[in-house]
Amino acid sequence: MQLAGEVYSAAKCDLAAEVIRQFGELRLQANGASMLPCVWPGDVLTVHRRSAADLVPGRIALFYRNGSLVAHRLVGIRDDQLIARGDSHSFEDAPFCAEDVLGEVVSIHRGGQPVPVVAAWWQRAGAWVAARSEVATWMLLRLHRRQRLAWGNG
Repeated sequence: MQLAGEVYSAAKCDLAAEVIRQFGELRLQANGASMLPCVWPGDVLTVHRRSAADLVPGRIALFYRNGSLVAHRLVGIRDDQLIARGDSHSFEDAPFCAEDVLGEVVSIHRGGQPVPVVAAWWQRAGAWVAARSEVATWMLLRLHRRQRLAWGNG
């Protein structure tokens, strides 16, 4: 049964990659915790197609590799490879190549309301704590879920 889920997930990612390549824009729902506290599970990201040459370190980029989508912050470029990291990770992703780039996150909506794409100082501080403590990450996710349930966004 797990294999069927993996195939379904890969097919969704393939379709999303094709949509942004063909139409230049994609909206998708975040489902991971790697970008806490800037991006929360359930946030809706709007991505505009960009080439690797158009990306600027510090911005959130969407990458497609091995049938998966990854929205992480670009931290640098080394030897024509793009280096990215989730805000709440203490480690960098394996380098991405130019062909892996789908675009840049241009807006984030949480609970139907826009939130800044550029991380505020308190988000950077929260990301630093989350990158060093799984317990802190768990607590942040738990509080966020409780808050969403209170708002009726379950």
